This record gives sequence, structure tokens and C-alpha cells, in this order.
Amino acid sequence: MFPNKTPLAVALGLALNGLLAQQAQAQHPLTLTHPERPTMVAAAQPPQVWGGQGGNYKPPIPRPIESPLRDALSRLDPTAKEAALAQLAGADQASLAQATLSGASQVGNSALSAMRQLGHAANSSTQQIPLSGHDQARPGESRVWLQALGNTGRFEQAQGRKDFQQTTQGIVLGADWSLGNEWRLGLLGGKSHSTHEGSRFKGKLDSWHAGAYALRQSGPAALRLGAIHSDHDGTTQRHVAFSGYQDRLSADYAATSQQAFAEFGYTLGNARLSAEPFASLGYERYSRKAHQEKGGEAALKNSAQTQDNVSSTLGLRAASLMRLDNRMSLTPHLGAGWKHRYGSLDSSTTQVNPATARTFTNKGSGLDRDSLVAEAGLDFNLSAGHSLGVAYNAELGGSSRSQGVMGQWQMAF
Repeated sequence: MFPNKTPLAVALGLALNGLLAQQAQAQHPLTLTHPERPTMVAAAQPPQVWGGQGGNYKPPIPRPIESPLRDALSRLDPTAKEAALAQLAGADQASLAQATLSGASQVGNSALSAMRQLGHAANSSTQQIPLSGHDQARPGESRVWLQALGNTGRFEQAQGRKDFQQTTQGIVLGADWSLGNEWRLGLLGGKSHSTHEGSRFKGKLDSWHAGAYALRQSGPAALRLGAIHSDHDGTTQRHVAFSGYQDRLSADYAATSQQAFAEFGYTLGNARLSAEPFASLGYERYSRKAHQEKGGEAALKNSAQTQDNVSSTLGLRAASLMRLDNRMSLTPHLGAGWKHRYGSLDSSTTQVNPATARTFTNKGSGLDRDSLVAEAGLDFNLSAGHSLGVAYNAELGGSSRSQGVMGQWQMAF
């Protein structure tokens, strides 16, 4: 179109094109985009999920914590659930107090039996025989004695549960010496082992006993005093099973017990037959520390337990002396009495199951307000300083029964 362009025209055309391009760039700027670099995400963070309206982040829904115990309870009808909760509550542990005191009471019976054997050694001018049939230690003499013990007990439990059973075996060693013409002082120590059994429950108990006793014998009148402390180390095992759930649980616990007594007796009779009316006061206390069960979800946290009671006993004992050859003698003896307890008779424990957040208040075996106590025995006096004996004792009440047997050897020197 313009074949004859001059250099000046060409230069003006190029300048004009450059100005037009700059104006267009100013009006419509060109945006350059670059692909984003990948972002590193920590492994602990959940993956981002983009979607929905506006691309909002949706965190994952947490799953509930699984509990086989709660799941098993949720499948039960009300009647079956009540029975399952009775298993879970571990109510048998509330009866440990009475069972432990029943076994430890045999040590107190040992001390009383040893003091009755002393008879009228402090006043040999009397014509009545002692309940043992022979004076085993005279003023100025010392004495050692050894007794083997056995005891069983059965205690009714609340809510129709199986009776709680206790069995105890042990040994007690004692020694006493004269303090003048009327007083004697003695010390004793012993060891015993007990087993406990309830509904889906078993336990073992090792006990150590230490005590002191004193006797004042003035003619036919006798005052017998004693105090005993016991330390107990126990283990428990129980089994829970319902609706497909099963658990075996165990625990270790520590406890202590104390007992104290005072008895007054007055002997009547002659050289062949004697009877002793007696009255006594007694005190017992049991204390168990809090402890935790081991096992699955059915494990319980057991609170501390304390129980104590005061009692009085009125009764009569009798003995008959049969003299044998070679200065030996045989003495059968028996006795019976009425025992009455004062104050509260119930015991309870509080136990918590963390898995279900349930708290159980369990009632243990109750003590009997009134009970019959009985004893019978046979002593064989080998010589002036040696004797052997065997005795039976029992306490029978409306809701509990306890029976014991002891064998005794003693020597005066």
C-alpha cells in the first residue's frame, strides 16, 4: 500500500505501536500463575477432607471407648441385671470382720484356759479342787504352756447369699510367773492361718498374735485379766460371670484386731467336785485398711472397715477329780453360759467399681445379740508339774455358729 516508505515513516510507526501496547498493558494487566508447591503434613494430623459447601474441614467422628462389662449389663433384663450387680458388688468382703474376730477369739480362750488351770495354787489350804483338777503352779514357780487350736465358723449373710464360712488352725505359746502369793503375770504369742469361703469368693488369712494376762487368786475367788493384739495379712479371690462376661479378681489387704477381757469366778465344792459361777466382760475390735482389687473391669476399690463390740457373759463351770495310780489324775470339766452383746450388731463396707461408676454399700454378717456359750474338756495330770488336756468350746447364736477344739501341754518349774 505504501511501497515507498521512508525511514522516518518506519520509525514513527514502530514508536506508535509501542505506545499502544503500553496503554493496553496498563488497562488490562497480565497475571502470571505458578503451580503451588506441595505442602508437607505431619503424620499426627488427620488428613484434610475438602468438600461440601465452601470446602469446610470435617474432622473424623471419634469412636466410643469399648466396655465389655457395660455392654454385658446393657443386654440384661431387670431381674438378671440385679443378680449381675449382686455379683459385681463383692458383698462377701463385708463379712471378713466377723470371721476374723471369730478365729482370733480362740487365742483369748487359750489365755483363759491357761489361767483356769492354775486353780488355787496361791492358797493350797483350800479344800476345793481347781477346774483343772490339779494345782499346776505354786507360789514362786514359773510355768510354760503350749496349745494347738482349731476353729470353724458359719455366718448367715444378708439378701439370701450363701453362708460365709471360716476355718482357723494355729498354735499359741505362753509363760507366766508368780508375783507374790496372789498375783501371776503371763505373756503369750501365737500364729494362725484361716481360710474363708462365700458365694464365688475365697480368701486366706495369716495372723500373728501377742498378748499379756494376769491372775489374782485369793482363796476361792479368782480375777482373770487379759489383752491381745493381732496383725492380719489376707488375700481374696472372687469370680464374676454373667451374660458372656467373665472376670477373676484378687486382692491383698492388711488388718488388725484387739481383744480384752476381765473375768471373775468363785469356786465352790470339795476335794472331788467343784463348781465355779463366773461373770465376764469382753471387748473386741477389728480394723481393715482400704485396698484395691486386681483384675478386669469388675475390680473394686474397697474402703476401710472398722467394727467393735462389747459383751458380757454369765455362766457356770464344773469339774470332777478322779485320782489314778502313781499320783496321776483325770479331770473332766464342762461349762455353759449366756453371752449378751451391746450396741450395734451390723457391719458394712463401701466399694466402688470405676468401670461403671457404681458405689455399693454392702451389709456383712450380723452379730447375734444373745448366744449360748459352752465348753467341755478333759485334763490328764501326769505329775505335779506336767499335764495334757483337750477341750471343746462353742458359741451358738441365731445367725452364726462357731466351734473350736484345743489341745494343751503345760509344765511348771
